[in-house]
Amino acid sequence: MANRLQNFQTWLLENRFFRVARFAKDPKYKPAPEEALAQLPDEIAEELMNALNDLPVAVKEESAILEELGRAIARWKDRPRVSQNSIVLLMDPVSSVSRILTTCLIKLRKQHDDATLSVNLLDWVERPADAKGIKEQIEQGFGIDVDAKDSHDYRLSTEKKSHANISVSSRVASEDEEKKDSPVGAKELMVIPNLSWCFLRSVSGLDGLDYIQDLLPSNHRRFWVMGSGIVGWEYLKSTLKFHAYCGDTFRIPALSGEDLQSWLAPVVAQFDIYFLDTTLPHRLQNIDDILTIDISADKPMEALSEITQEVSATVQASVNAVKDELVNNDDDEREDSSSERQYFQRLAELSDGVSTVALQLFIKSLRYKEVEVKTERPKTDGSNTNNTQPKVLIKDNDNAVADASHKSATKAVQESAVSHTDRSYAALSGKVGFRKEHRVIAITPKLPPLPELSQSDLYLLYSLILHGDLTIGALAESLGDAPNVVNNQVQLLRNEGVIEQKGSVLKANPAHYPQLRRELDKNNFIIEVPQ
Repeated sequence: MANRLQNFQTWLLENRFFRVARFAKDPKYKPAPEEALAQLPDEIAEELMNALNDLPVAVKEESAILEELGRAIARWKDRPRVSQNSIVLLMDPVSSVSRILTTCLIKLRKQHDDATLSVNLLDWVERPADAKGIKEQIEQGFGIDVDAKDSHDYRLSTEKKSHANISVSSRVASEDEEKKDSPVGAKELMVIPNLSWCFLRSVSGLDGLDYIQDLLPSNHRRFWVMGSGIVGWEYLKSTLKFHAYCGDTFRIPALSGEDLQSWLAPVVAQFDIYFLDTTLPHRLQNIDDILTIDISADKPMEALSEITQEVSATVQASVNAVKDELVNNDDDEREDSSSERQYFQRLAELSDGVSTVALQLFIKSLRYKEVEVKTERPKTDGSNTNNTQPKVLIKDNDNAVADASHKSATKAVQESAVSHTDRSYAALSGKVGFRKEHRVIAITPKLPPLPELSQSDLYLLYSLILHGDLTIGALAESLGDAPNVVNNQVQLLRNEGVIEQKGSVLKANPAHYPQLRRELDKNNFIIEVPQ
């Protein structure tokens, strides 16, 4: 059964829907020239996308899940008759729930190799096409007939739930106390990587959950591990009281700026990504950088969002820079790290610490530009014997400058260095030179403006984040509308960038998720929004 987990993980990594794509919008629509990576050569874009898709689960997420799973399973194995026999791992609905959970379970089994604990995995790759068949497919996936209620543990559970006979309940409690440390036979780990695929919000789409509810308390030699989107879980709690049948719940923690910086460090290093300085002194010295803000007159709300985020980023970066100045006297270290650190702090704030959202905002902030690289030849007087590489700083050609000290360089030196490039650089021992090259640059991360949404749009988008992803047919069934009507509405939202689509499968664009979640909460949808 361990191989089944491994094979399922391999499939998810190679074939999972919604791998990071170059553009989220309809490919028929040509991207704007300044859109993220629009001008990146195809081979570099492909290499970058592959590197991002190959990123492992973030360390903080993985370690938290492993710790919680290990603790819950150990407690159940030690005292199976009195311990909770299930745990639900809660994640944001735009997260790769199945991949994260499966990866963590494989590592957990490697850490605690237990031949007595088998794994029964519901290795679905998508929701069943027919909502009426969900229950039958769950039953086939687990190979358990819920109608064969011949388990001693199930009878005890049924007696306790019915409360029909007080003396029987007392006897059951007594038996549990007497047998709490006794073995219950071969133990089995029951895994549902994505609980959201086990139901559809429709007349016949909840039968699968009825089946699972019957199974959960029926046998104490089974321990259930389920992954779920937090919005879908809130819905199940409020409508079916599903949480009453489950044991522990655990929500994976949000990632900090430091966590995101560590997680994306291999990609940053591989592509030598440079982070622009967004502090106020720098921006005032490079006023042309401010003039590049997109403030289209025909889209006032988007312009306001753009300006507000630029101002917020500049103020926050300036405050952080002052703090760095007070606590850090190492100018070189501060210069090399502060811009990148401030970038990831802001990325964590905008994404609410959700790794999938942060990844999309990271991609949207990348640009590929020809820049003038300032190189400073290492001194040869023996004072810098350990530093054999030239110091490289970036000055963008359109004055989106990464280093304020460029202003001190004379125009004559710049023109000379640009025209002679490497030859000039080789001759400038201990002096400043410039050469042109293309670099991947990270500008200020921003949330894309959420377009104006009607109440009908909100209902549609709520169904998407409630289930994680849906086909056109399943979405239409959930909304109670005709598929062609729903498809027309979907394509409009897709062109706005709010929805991503692959084939017939739809998903909310992670980049819009933080604002969309708050908008839904404001309109009284059943949802959880962090305070």
